[in-house]
Amino acid sequence: MNFHLSIDKPPANGKWRIVQACRLIPKKGVASSLRAFAIFKKDNPRAEFLIAGKGPLQPELEMLAGGLGILRDVHFLGFLSQPKLQQLYASSHLFLHPSEISPNQDQEGVPNSVLEAMATGLPVAATRHGGIPEAVDHGRTGFLVAEEDHVGLANAMQLITSSPALLKQMGERAHSTVIERFGQDAQIDQLESFYEEAITMNGASEPVKSKTVTRLAPQFAESLPAK
Repeated sequence: MNFHLSIDKPPANGKWRIVQACRLIPKKGVASSLRAFAIFKKDNPRAEFLIAGKGPLQPELEMLAGGLGILRDVHFLGFLSQPKLQQLYASSHLFLHPSEISPNQDQEGVPNSVLEAMATGLPVAATRHGGIPEAVDHGRTGFLVAEEDHVGLANAMQLITSSPALLKQMGERAHSTVIERFGQDAQIDQLESFYEEAITMNGASEPVKSKTVTRLAPQFAESLPAK
């Protein structure tokens, strides 16, 4: 399934669509997203938050949303097929992923959902966690805040959505960044440079031609549009 560039304009009616796609587990930081959305909603009363995914925390998160007074505008969509997920991204304006280190010290690499959202042209508000800064360039393709900083996350959401020009620029840069940095060709080039460096360090007299890598990060690389 291709995640094509599809930048949505700011909603004329103020009905911002904020999205997060993940398993509902501690390290995904969905509780921080809900708290940030509650703050964001004070200035954007028609906004809605769409969460694609399931997990053991859903009952707890629904209770939190109710306690924050935002349950009516928070939609738990369950796991979506790739086509439906693309439709969701294409009809949304901003992607959240405020990951945090879980109680068992589990943390993320580069989340696939962040790459897919960026490929669609969504700016990202996330945390400086694990591999996320490898994908999201602070101030260029989104904003990064400290883990569990829901106030900072809400400020990032407000900054992105308050400027139509910034929203568009970040979305376009996000798409380009994914193609250039995480596309299959880019990953093959990077892997080949690793091979060459390893050969040099091991003192090989002749360069060894690296094998052609046909599939890297298959879930994502295959979904990228052709350059």
